[in-house]
Amino acid sequence: MIVLIVVAVAVALGSVYAAAYFTGALPGSSPPDKPASCTPTTTTYASEQFVLNVYNASSGQGKAKETARALKANHFNVGVISNDPYKMKLTSVGQIRFGPKGEQNAKQYVHKLVPDAQLMADGRDDDSVDVVLGDAFPEIPSPSATPSTTPPGC
Repeated sequence: MIVLIVVAVAVALGSVYAAAYFTGALPGSSPPDKPASCTPTTTTYASEQFVLNVYNASSGQGKAKETARALKANHFNVGVISNDPYKMKLTSVGQIRFGPKGEQNAKQYVHKLVPDAQLMADGRDDDSVDVVLGDAFPEIPSPSATPSTTPPGC
């Protein structure tokens, strides 16, 4: 009978010690790391916060659709894809059109991709931006791949 009591006390003390060790209550011990979440996180890019319309004013056909695809891959929120509503024919690189609310978007995000395009302020009231393709419009580079690290156990 005494042996059973001694064994029960030893098991209870061992359980209390183990619990204290794993919760970090004992000196030199630390609580276990929380398991990594396997829930994918979404990244919101600033260039997705405004509409970027793509218009073709070049002599080539299908250039707006091709450019819009590349801009979407670069995290732009592409709106209208069409021929230039002003019916201009541009032999230059092209234009970036914007209103007062879209000036920052045009300069900070779009002009970086097409630095030789002409910046053109117009009277629109929203923050949208138009990129108008001319004959010398360059190919939009593909975004650099972002390495994806998956937490262990996922």
